[in-house]
Amino acid sequence: MEDTREHKEQAKIERVFRLISLLKGRRRTVPQLASAINTSPRSLYRYLKLLEKLGYLLDCDEQNRYWIFEAETSNVVFTVEETALLRPLLASLKNTSPLHVSIERKIYLTSELIPLAEELLDRRKGMMVTKLNQAIQERRQVNLLRYHSPHSNSTSDRLVEPLSFTDDFATLNAYELGSKIIKSFKVNRIDEVELLDSLQVNDESIPETDLFGWTGETPILVELHLAPTAYHLLIEEFPAARPFTERRYDASSPFTYQFRAEIRDFRGVGRFILGLHKHIQVVQPQGLKEYLNDIVAGMRY
Repeated sequence: MEDTREHKEQAKIERVFRLISLLKGRRRTVPQLASAINTSPRSLYRYLKLLEKLGYLLDCDEQNRYWIFEAETSNVVFTVEETALLRPLLASLKNTSPLHVSIERKIYLTSELIPLAEELLDRRKGMMVTKLNQAIQERRQVNLLRYHSPHSNSTSDRLVEPLSFTDDFATLNAYELGSKIIKSFKVNRIDEVELLDSLQVNDESIPETDLFGWTGETPILVELHLAPTAYHLLIEEFPAARPFTERRYDASSPFTYQFRAEIRDFRGVGRFILGLHKHIQVVQPQGLKEYLNDIVAGMRY
């Protein structure tokens, strides 16, 4: 029974992938598309709605033929390679301008790059970020639907007032109405964002957030020496940290990179260090060393 259900789900996923490929080609009617992916017209309409929900720009002509819109009339077209370069550069900028989302949208519309099927999850995250950014700009409340908290190992809806993102858009800083405090929420733990008509009522100032997504009143200068493994994982998990790293020219040391930046709380950087403690050397401050030693001393297995 379980194998049958799994087979049906796999077949649905394969149909969606094939539908994306077909819609990127010539225009087709619903009966033609349904026949091509071996499904009914009724199911085909559901798949089309799913693609729109995931952010694909579908269009339909007077003959009821569908296709994925790719800005065919644009004279200036970014190549796949150019778009791949522009996307991380845009993501690394602070989201302080209302033009940010507009630029991001135009990069997609004036590009050869239509998201591939394996990018559906990234595209879904992008849609949530767009909604949250709209809430920040318009000072509106949102529901974070089915947010998963690893601390309590629970899933629940959170009514919040979005305030800001970290530089890589991985974390949302928001005022939670239930707890009446400002919290950080990981975007990849949100199942869906519901944008509400109700306006924000909280007037608290936005706290400063460090590269690791933690807030605090006082900046703390941290210097770490990193082995190549730690360096590559740092810039992969926290892209905004790249400008604060540089190579160390010390042939006698395995720690060939340096990270030097201000943080707001030991917990974020501490978690990263403990996961790679053999590949990281803490240079300063002394308080961070003591914090890490206290955690290690309290470990019990």
